[in-house]
Amino acid sequence: MYRRAATLGALLLLSGCVYYNALYNAERLLDQGEHARREGRDSVAAARYRDVVRKAAKGFRDDPTGPWATEALLLLGKARLRLGEIEAAEAAFSRAETLATTPEDSLEARLYRGLALLDGGEVDAGTTLVSDALAHLPEGRAAAEGHLRRGEILLEAGTVDTGWWDLEQAALMDSSLRTASALERARWALHYDDSARVRTSFDQLLSYREAGTREDTVSALADAAAAKWGPVVAEQLLGSVDTTAWASTPRGRIRLEWARLIRSAGDTATAEEIAGHVAGGVGAAAAEGRMLLARWRLGEASTPEDVHSVARLLVGSTENPEVAPLLTAIERFDRLAREGLEQPLAWFAAAEVAREDLGAPRVARGLFLAYADAAPEDPWVPKALLAALAVSTDEGDRAWLRERLEGRATSPYVLAARGDPAPGIEDLEEELARRLQDIDKR
Repeated sequence: MYRRAATLGALLLLSGCVYYNALYNAERLLDQGEHARREGRDSVAAARYRDVVRKAAKGFRDDPTGPWATEALLLLGKARLRLGEIEAAEAAFSRAETLATTPEDSLEARLYRGLALLDGGEVDAGTTLVSDALAHLPEGRAAAEGHLRRGEILLEAGTVDTGWWDLEQAALMDSSLRTASALERARWALHYDDSARVRTSFDQLLSYREAGTREDTVSALADAAAAKWGPVVAEQLLGSVDTTAWASTPRGRIRLEWARLIRSAGDTATAEEIAGHVAGGVGAAAAEGRMLLARWRLGEASTPEDVHSVARLLVGSTENPEVAPLLTAIERFDRLAREGLEQPLAWFAAAEVAREDLGAPRVARGLFLAYADAAPEDPWVPKALLAALAVSTDEGDRAWLRERLEGRATSPYVLAARGDPAPGIEDLEEELARRLQDIDKR
């Protein structure tokens, strides 16, 4: 496709013809669309492809039998193919193959017609056309795309050796496809339980600067590896992250993914060290790092003071939209926890905030029990004990809580928890909601 750019540009300068100008601009717009697509910016890519359709279609209509008609049809077909307009793309490629005046143009049109058939679900016919074109088409962008797509099809069909070879050829023929090739190799290597190929693919992705634009996909693949082989193996796939060529923001984000996996593998100290290093920087990744640390610390918090200290960590992290709601929840928690010194039911409300909004189960347990101990005659104490039981993970603690609940066997809350009729529970819930609302408004 891009082999004609210089020729088109020179012809444009010599002739000044609007027809050639339209094709030259369409070529550049397609280039921009492809670049955006590789970076995952789908809306930008779609806009560029629509511009290509408009300009290439006009170029073809202006001179449908001229020397550049095939070029116009190829551009039109490629843009429509990317937009998912399969039938229109196939029609453009078929016409281009008919009008082609060189073997290379004919082969390129045939290859892309095969790709259109593949995208339309006609696997056998599409693969036949792609393979026929690849047997004769010289190396370049078109051949690389053919190898990439055929490799996916063959791997899906279980023809693994040729499939791997195709994906490797795509990267060798066109460096702009090396990230797409590595991502596909990693995905299919996971499917085929080929840990060596997965590791090689991750090493390549982390060494390609442009692969940083696909950080979310790389993270998703790392998560898939963790689900398949466990976090210890998965975090090792990101072992070269500190030397990655990625730009600062995606590099910071992938280091946070690494930290998550390390923590899942049981090494909390190293995970917090890595996340803390990212959090100490500036920009979006740093803000995400501070938020990650905040969530981890809330998950481990045991006292209201632990919760309050998290707020200091988040000050200034306005780049992350999750920060403001979390700070608001912490402020509400602090106010309710203080209110509990005079009105114990406020501790029940604070415990619910800790459990629901802060992700701090240990703090929630402590406050549910603080309320139960401070107001033992309240009819909502069994509900608090049941809530404490639900967030407790220690079996000894759970046995102790169940023992306490046995002494309140006639409570509507205990009866409901056992699946028995619980007369009066609706009235209790309505009264509790009213009281908690009053406390929250103070």
